Parts: sequence; structure tokens; C-alpha cells
Amino acid sequence: MNSNLKNILIVFDAAGYTTVSMQTVIELAVRSQTGIQVLYIEDSNLLNAVELPFTREVSLHTAEISSIDSVSIIQKLRADAENIKKQIEEIAVTRSVSLSFSYMRGQKTQIIKNRREEVNMVLIPAVYSTAGRKQQHHLKYVVAMVYDEHNPSCEKALSIAISQSAKNGYQLFVIVDSQHSKQHVEQLISQQSADVIYQIAVCQDADYSSVDEVLLLLQKHSPGLLVLTEGSRLINNEQALQRLINSLESDILLVR
Repeated sequence: MNSNLKNILIVFDAAGYTTVSMQTVIELAVRSQTGIQVLYIEDSNLLNAVELPFTREVSLHTAEISSIDSVSIIQKLRADAENIKKQIEEIAVTRSVSLSFSYMRGQKTQIIKNRREEVNMVLIPAVYSTAGRKQQHHLKYVVAMVYDEHNPSCEKALSIAISQSAKNGYQLFVIVDSQHSKQHVEQLISQQSADVIYQIAVCQDADYSSVDEVLLLLQKHSPGLLVLTEGSRLINNEQALQRLINSLESDILLVR
């Protein structure tokens, strides 16, 4: 293992996971010759909501309504975490990737903000509106990236997005903030891979001060994986990152 590289962090919570998320981060770890830190977040907002007097649980299968409390929710979360741990350990062992697993309680975006400086990359698995949508994840054959030329990590992030597209035969969709960036990205893609089918869109919001236009562009392409630089102007606050997590059914990879 290359000691100059920090680990990759993958964040899970009650929203669940897909094998696509796990395989993505395993492949990144293998190529980077580094390990993986798995963090399961017990969402404090969820636990606070459970304690409200009017909160009830509705069974998906029977529509039966029952009371619910934080103790039972924590037990379910821990069982979910153990299942995720087992699944990712099985994949990691076959690829000889080192793995550590931990729990933490708090707000998801705040924890990610606090932890992402400790690692090279953070993978946030997609949040799905329904279980049925989760089953369609493997059909989302697009890797998207928001290229922020003002960030020193953007070329590294683009290289990862290109390699993920080429390896899986996916289309690459890149959002840039200027015509100059568009030309530069085209040059980088041609240098790294002649096999990638790609599309580049110029965002009219040149400084990425609003998430709205970027979200509209991304939602049209429905990417399976969105690659961002950790210091991108697009996610300079927790609210912007939370909007991307909530609005896109995409795995999000933050690259330093």
C-alpha cells in the first residue's frame, strides 16, 4: 500500500446502499493502492423525529400503522450497519483491500464536512425515493462531473470520471463554467481516452453560485455517479451538498 495516500471514506446511513456503490469504491481503492474507511451514520435528525409524539411507522407490506421509538430505530440501524459491513467485507477480501468500519451519530452533511479532510476521497451512496428506484441503479449508465477550473483537484477528479466511464462503457457528462474550460476538458479527455463517449455543457452560472442550473443539467442525464472536487464552489456550504444528495439519485464522489 502507498503510504503517501490517505484512505477512501464511504458513508452509509438508513438510506441503504447498492452493490454498485460498494464496487465503485473498491475499484478506486485497488487502483489507488489505499484502504477504505466505512462510516455508518446514525442520523440524529431521524432519531429526533422518532421522538415526536405524532410519529408513527407504516408497514410497506400491510399498511399497518404502529408506534415507534428511538430505541427500536437504533436497533434497526445497527442491524442494517452490520449487514452493510458484512457485504462490503466480502467484496474487500476478494480484492485484498484493507477495511475499517465505525459508527457515528449526527447530521450527515456535517459529519462529511468534518471527516473529508482526513481522506483523499469520500463516496456518498445514492439516496432513493423508493425501493423500486434503487433496483434501477444499474441502468444509469452515465458518469457526470462538475469541472471547476478554480480548484486544484479538478484534473484529478476528471481523470477518475474518465476512467470510470471508460472502464464500464458509460457515457461521460461534464459541466463546465466557461468555453475555456470546455476546450481544456476536451483536450484532457482526448489525451486520456479515445474510447469515451462524452458530452460537455457550459453552465450559464459561471461561478456556480447557485445549485439550481447545475441540478437541472444533471437531472436531465440522471447519472449513476457524480464526481465533484471537495473544494468546489458548487458545494461551498452544507445546504448545497444536501440539495445534491436529496435531489439526485446518484452516488456522489468527493475528490481532494
